[in-house]
Amino acid sequence: MKCQEYINTTVGESSIHGFPYLVKRELHGLEKIFWIVTIIAAAYCSINICLSQWKRFRDNPIIYATELTWGKPKFPFVGTTLYMNYTDEAAFEDVIEDTWGVKSENRELYQYYFDFLKIINSLTVTRFATLKPYENNDNLKNLDFIQILLQLKRKALPNGNLKEVKKKPNENSQDSKAESRESDFRVAITELGICQTTSQTARYTSPYEGAENMPLPNKLECSAMEECDTKIFNRLGENASMSIYMHNNFDIITPGDRDTMSRQAALNGALGIELMLSITTAEEEVRNLPIAFRKCRYTNENNLKYFQSYSPGLCRTECRINAALEKCGCKPFFYASGPKKNICDIKGMLCLDNAKWPHSAYCNCLPLCEETHYTILQTLVVTDDSVRFESTTIVKLLLPRTAFKRRVVFSADQLIVSFGGAIGLFLGASFISVYGLLFTFSKFVFSNFLILFKKCSNNNTYNNKVIKVREY
Repeated sequence: MKCQEYINTTVGESSIHGFPYLVKRELHGLEKIFWIVTIIAAAYCSINICLSQWKRFRDNPIIYATELTWGKPKFPFVGTTLYMNYTDEAAFEDVIEDTWGVKSENRELYQYYFDFLKIINSLTVTRFATLKPYENNDNLKNLDFIQILLQLKRKALPNGNLKEVKKKPNENSQDSKAESRESDFRVAITELGICQTTSQTARYTSPYEGAENMPLPNKLECSAMEECDTKIFNRLGENASMSIYMHNNFDIITPGDRDTMSRQAALNGALGIELMLSITTAEEEVRNLPIAFRKCRYTNENNLKYFQSYSPGLCRTECRINAALEKCGCKPFFYASGPKKNICDIKGMLCLDNAKWPHSAYCNCLPLCEETHYTILQTLVVTDDSVRFESTTIVKLLLPRTAFKRRVVFSADQLIVSFGGAIGLFLGASFISVYGLLFTFSKFVFSNFLILFKKCSNNNTYNNKVIKVREY
């Protein structure tokens, strides 16, 4: 097929508005120029509309609508993580003697290690600089910080840890009520140090080996027909201050995050915390949108290496682990998940402090498409200096009457229809006409390639005959 024949076939037989007039010989040149300008203007308008529809699909395919929650039977109770700040001198003495063989009689050296353990006892990811005086001490290398913290915090460890719970590996109470009950805690190593948590991600933060077989804490749920609260006690009394962190019960705690709230428990009195629950759901059509466009993930859309499901907190944790490995080649002991080797020593943690970690770890972690969010409505502290009673915190959850729902207002099929409408309106093109253009183009390319191939084959055959004649 020659070029002129291809142009006449493509343009002359096309159903696109104006194309057949371009190859009519009887038309004046000015008329052809008019049709060229008209086709260009129509193509510009259709392309402009298609781009605007694509931008709308990419940036705003979802709206938030409200719906009633009367049909929802259960609501998730807030997750709590407790951090106990205290000094157990007996535990300090045992650790110093077991680790360095120094007894309290050697006052100067004992005090040196005692001060070091006090720093470790209250160490967080934002306080690595406090380790600077101990940077060059060879006796502080290759320490197992998690085991040291477990010994220092032994009084605050809950009974429901891996070694003491007698439940079956996969047993987990699904019907526990939150009304007037104490929360079920597990030991967790977090960015705050050794804590207690009710989170359903407790297996990812357990400092014990074999955490995959650890029974999860009882999952507290509330119904609309009952009071939804729980009590938290400070078992160590006035010798320990207790920080309470409240977060999504199906996520890992990340202090300082917008979804994590904290309050300080009263040392001698009662602390009442009133929370409001808000819920965001999603219709099934949301799952069909690309993740980059809907800007959220489902828990089973996991892109993490160290965890089996997705959540924003787990994503941030993995991001911070990877950032620490990239910057200083080691992982802080605060993370039970991730690589088991290359745990940071004192120099490694000081390296992270110089690198402004974790603030320098830029994590692009999308929220969940179906999520719960808690807001503190009020905090009430009741104390009485004339009466001594146990420190108690009561967390009360107010259930919502309405919920937000992600709804798709511009889906992929609507995008295709809008493309077809814009192109059809201005150019009169359809799927069949576009298919015809592609078919004619492929026919043109294939036929010319076949002709070129035959010419090359004939030339090679001719050259071989000439060479044989000359040899003869």
